[in-house]
Amino acid sequence: MESFLDRLLADPGAATSSPVRRETDVADTAERAGDAAPRAEALPDVPQGPSAPRIAIYDTLTSPPRVIAVEEKDLPALIASLAEKTYSYCREMGGQVPYTVLQELIENLLHAYFKDVVITILESGQTIRISDHGPGLDDKERAFLPGFTTATADQRRLIRGVGSGLPIARESLQFLRGVLTVEDNLGGGAVFTIRMPAHAAPAPAQPPAPSVTLTTRQTKVLVLLMELGASGPTAIARELGVAPATAFRELGILQDMGLIHALGDGKRALAEEGLHLLETIL
Repeated sequence: MESFLDRLLADPGAATSSPVRRETDVADTAERAGDAAPRAEALPDVPQGPSAPRIAIYDTLTSPPRVIAVEEKDLPALIASLAEKTYSYCREMGGQVPYTVLQELIENLLHAYFKDVVITILESGQTIRISDHGPGLDDKERAFLPGFTTATADQRRLIRGVGSGLPIARESLQFLRGVLTVEDNLGGGAVFTIRMPAHAAPAPAQPPAPSVTLTTRQTKVLVLLMELGASGPTAIARELGVAPATAFRELGILQDMGLIHALGDGKRALAEEGLHLLETIL
């Protein structure tokens, strides 16, 4: 009787239907499985629920922040939504952080697997912190040099991953006198902080001009000085039909009020304040 081994030797193709598997077949299968595993784990799961990224908006430092959770169905949508929402809230508060900078830094969260992401908006949108609990950055200086990247081939399907994101973000901010820094987060991970120049303080309101009440005669004296350019008490008295002493007294009052000034030889002329006052009266 022909044995199974005889049939196997006679027909090598019969091995494919046999339950016996070669060691090389097992090794090949394991190797293929090993190749597939990193691809499945290279990109993080899209965080949902309590793990979803949050945006904390501090309208003032003395009140609790407004907290918005951002959830999307896939990573590209999550990156776009986080960048757009952060930019929108920043602008609503008067912030000037460029959208391209926010996009670069939020794309960079892919390296942190979007673990415990919190984006904090402070100081009227002029300060933004992006924090995570990912693996962090061992060499923070090299991370800002062009060409240095930890992006895998799978991650480059979603972002450029050529080591240009952080350098572009920092250089863009420098043109606007902004600063980009990175620090270690508490409990692991990293915190990127964008600081734009503080908004210029509004100019203090000028105190209202003191209310000036003039008599009819004093107003006529100012009008005469505007017409004559400069005059003394004698000419003023003659024009107004009053005694020189009266004209001298009125000129002294107007000078004390800062509306006219002395030129010498007893003559007076309109001061700038007097001219402005006449413009409002006439």
